[in-house]
Formats: sequence, structure tokens, C-alpha cells
Amino acid sequence: MKQLFYMMKWPVVFAILALIFTACEKDDPIPENEPYIPGSHGVFILNEGSMGKNNAGLSYFNFETGNTTTDILSGKLGDTGQDMLAYGSKLYVSVNESAYIRVVDLYARASVDSIALKDGSLPLKPRYLAAYEGKIYATISAKVGSVVRIDTATLKVEAVTKVGSYPEGIVAVNGKLYVANGGQGAGNTLSVVDIAGFREERTITVGINPYIIRADKYGDLYLTYQGDFGEDTGGMQRIDTKTGSVTQLAISANRNFVIDDDLLYFFGVTYNADYSVNGSFGVFDVKTETLTANSIISDGTKIDIPYGIGVNPQTKDVYIADTDYATPGTIYIFGQDGKNKKSIRTGINPNTFVFY
Repeated sequence: MKQLFYMMKWPVVFAILALIFTACEKDDPIPENEPYIPGSHGVFILNEGSMGKNNAGLSYFNFETGNTTTDILSGKLGDTGQDMLAYGSKLYVSVNESAYIRVVDLYARASVDSIALKDGSLPLKPRYLAAYEGKIYATISAKVGSVVRIDTATLKVEAVTKVGSYPEGIVAVNGKLYVANGGQGAGNTLSVVDIAGFREERTITVGINPYIIRADKYGDLYLTYQGDFGEDTGGMQRIDTKTGSVTQLAISANRNFVIDDDLLYFFGVTYNADYSVNGSFGVFDVKTETLTANSIISDGTKIDIPYGIGVNPQTKDVYIADTDYATPGTIYIFGQDGKNKKSIRTGINPNTFVFY
């Protein structure tokens, strides 16, 4: 073999080597700089797990193969997966009881790092996430609540600022952070944080127990509040970011929701005397400010306990998570006609979707 190699002309050798390297390059399935296109490849599903059981997980439903991986991190996400978002080429997951944010590579679907959140030796438990101009922001659940700022280049905590008690949802709009101060069921304010100075500059009074907050493309915020779990069953409000005025909306949303283009997809939950759950679903047009559909489901599919909602921005299919709090959950996928197209099994308490 060695003799054969020496007998070859150098141009032939170079041609063979070039072919070998070209073949190796073609074997690389995912370029590092592949753009993030929501809804074109698959969907990540965050499974909250059961508090104290260390069984949070991250499922992945692959659109191209139709296969679902129940937990791409093989049981290593941590205790109580709370929220996640995609930013750049990374997926950021807040893991509440484990007191860190797990960073996952979107393309490789593998863990990259964990950002521990601490105040000295005291763990800081993250709840919800927002992204803005190269930074990730996370609300920290505590009696004296706070927001941490994380640099996405270094994956380090840069700064912490105080907000209201036990903050929940957070959104970044036009140089401001809006933070829902849940107060463990007793709060009724939004903190407005100036991002440049990274400090709370004022508060806005809203419904009792504010929860999830998101923005539309017209400069308005939408907020669900959960009420006192008694006579006040909660609802949804719209906040004008220019004036700070709050408008009550006559829809049954009091839990989670998503906004896709001009449509806000929501669900609400009320409890019966025997603690069974009634779920309601609908679609609200944020441009015309009208309820366009009283329900997302038209075929009678029963959702026992709705726990999360998402919309594929490509197909407009609606994903609804169903749970019983103790066993693996089910995701029901509904077409625009409201009929169930597919159901998939995930981990315990699926709560958040990121389409990739």
C-alpha cells in the first residue's frame, strides 16, 4: 500500500484528499449559523415535573419524522421546569427549585451550560423569562422579588434589581420591562423597569394575582390575573404602554395565552366545589379588539386540566397541554378547523412550547 502511494503523482494525491475532505464536510448535518425559523423543524415542550421530585424534562416533537422524544436531556433538567424561550441559537429554560437557568443548543438539542442563580449562598428561584438586546431577564420568586439580567455572550448574571413581591410573568417592550407582581395571590401591580438604568421607575395597578404578560405589535400589553381563587376568578386586562391605562376584557382568559400575528389564543380555568376543573378556550383579535372564536376546539375533544398553550407560527395549529399533575401529560394538536389532528405523550405537567 505504501508503495502504491509513492507511485502516485502528486496532483492525483491532492485530488483524492480534496474528495475526502469534501465528503467529510457533507456529513456535517447542521451548520453552526443555521437561522432560527420558528415552526419549521419541530417543537420543544417543557415538562414542569412534580416539585421536589427532580423530574422536569424537555420533550421534542420532530415535524419531519413525526417522532417524539419524551426527554432529550435524559432526566437531567432538574426540579420544576418553569418557563423557556428561544433566543439566538440557544434555548433558555428556567428551573425553579433547582435555582438555575439551563442553556440548550437549539440545533444539537443538547445541554450547553447551567447558569446558577444565587445571592451569596441563598438560591434564587427563577420563574418567567424575557429577552431584549442580547440579554435574558428572569423574575425571581421571593417576598422581596427581583429580576436578574444575564448576558447571552458570557452566560453570566450581570445585575439584579428589585421589583414587587413574588413576581411572575415578564415582558420587554421599547426599553422597558413589565413585571407581574403576583404576591403569592395577594399582589395587584405591574413593575415598570427602565432597562437602561435597570431599576423600577413606577408601578401600575392591575387585577389581583397578576400572572402572564405578553405584548402585541401595536404597543399594548395583555395580562392574565388569577384572582383570589374565590369569588374573584380572575380575567384578562389590556395595558396601554403609552398612558399606563388598564382596560378589562370580557373574555374568560385567566391563565396562559400566546399571541401569533393579530390573534391571541387563550385558556381559562375555574374550579368546582369538588375541586374538579372547568377549562375554556378562545381566540381574541388584538387588532379589531373582538372575540373571534368562543372555543379553539370544535370536535368535542375533552381537555381535563389545561396546562399550556402554543401556536405553530407556520401551520397555525394550536397545541394544548393536558395534565393530571401526576402522570405523563398529553398534547392535543388542533387544526384551524378546531379538529384534533394528533395527540402526543410527554412528561409530567407539560406547560410551555417553543417552535423551532
